Amino acid sequence: MAGGLVGERISRNYGNFKVIPGAEITSSSGHILAIGIRFNVPKGLSVEETVDKIHDLGGIAVASHPFAGGRRPSLREECLKADGVEVFNANNRYDANHNALLLAKAHQSRMTAGSDAHWARNLGYAGIICDDPMEDIRRGHTKIFGNYTSLLVRRVFVLRQLASALVRRPLP
Repeated sequence: MAGGLVGERISRNYGNFKVIPGAEITSSSGHILAIGIRFNVPKGLSVEETVDKIHDLGGIAVASHPFAGGRRPSLREECLKADGVEVFNANNRYDANHNALLLAKAHQSRMTAGSDAHWARNLGYAGIICDDPMEDIRRGHTKIFGNYTSLLVRRVFVLRQLASALVRRPLP
């Protein structure tokens, strides 16, 4: 959260460049992007409670990578409880993105895409094109773009997550 707020403040010095603070919240059923929030949302809440908290903070709730195979839990059909569904994630496999796209289209859900960038190397692989992200996601007026990250980049990401988890692990 803090990094997004700092980025938002710094971005004001760069003309048309805009940072919208947010966070990826771990609900009891999977990850939900909280776009446009300025305060943390507790993890472990139900999808409905998480979405309500995001709305209370003035944000938009987007179900991230709802069919990702390597992430447990994964929202799957519960993604429809959010304001929008991430139908393309640069770190997902094709079938996971395809399942999200089919479900979102079948239920006329708002659609987004993202790089799932947890470090600079992954920025810009996928996203949305629009004039005002907060308003256009709400209205479903987004154009999606994306390319998959390479297998090497995905493997490095997993290794970095594992190393980070080991460092934070309490000693016996």
